[in-house]
Amino acid sequence: MSVKDFLLIDIGNSTSVFASYDGRVLGDLHSIPTNEFSARLDDCNVSAYRHVIVSSVVPGVDVCLSDLEHVHFVNSDTIPILRINIDLPKQVGADRLVTSLAAYSVNETACLVIDSGTALTFCYVDAEGVYQGGSIIPGMGIASQALALYTAKIPLIQVSAQTELFGKTTHKAVQTGLFHGYRHLINGFIKEYRERFFDVHVVGTGAGLLVMKDGLDLDVFDEELTLKGLAICADKMFNYGGSLA
Repeated sequence: MSVKDFLLIDIGNSTSVFASYDGRVLGDLHSIPTNEFSARLDDCNVSAYRHVIVSSVVPGVDVCLSDLEHVHFVNSDTIPILRINIDLPKQVGADRLVTSLAAYSVNETACLVIDSGTALTFCYVDAEGVYQGGSIIPGMGIASQALALYTAKIPLIQVSAQTELFGKTTHKAVQTGLFHGYRHLINGFIKEYRERFFDVHVVGTGAGLLVMKDGLDLDVFDEELTLKGLAICADKMFNYGGSLA
């Protein structure tokens, strides 16, 4: 197989990530701001691949790919393996389905998938591979932006890891509040899932978790989870054996 067989693209609200896939391993990951995706489409070198597998949560960006015959969008109708047990399956973000697919395929057990980017999402897949739903919360970056937007004196603050429980400046007070607040929020969800579903495997992904992942009760953190899910989609759509799962 040529290393040009598959291009995997995840179009997120803030950042889009892409990598080649040869049916066995992922190539190097590349990222571009989503608001530049259309202008920088040549960076993806889409025409060099036999198939392009896309998960997207930004319909306005999809139009630059949708007319290409070799581009395949993952959604609730095309996601393999998973069954979807929610009221309106078409509303589920492709990224949530793809990460859930990857976590379930790799672990073959009930999974709670936590993904933190622009939004913080929780997705639950049961032991039979049924996507049962989840929760969506504004990401930590959005929370910081909201403080800057709706207060007169708080600037936009980038959150870093914190050991203190309180800050002696506004900057530190926001950092400690957001860092520990989101850490407790995430661990609180995990605790309740573990109490209700004793065999649940907790998988974290997304750049938003990097700052606090060591303080979270995760079983594993996998920053390539979305692209691994897209690789599994490629394997199933085109009957490749695949080895990522």
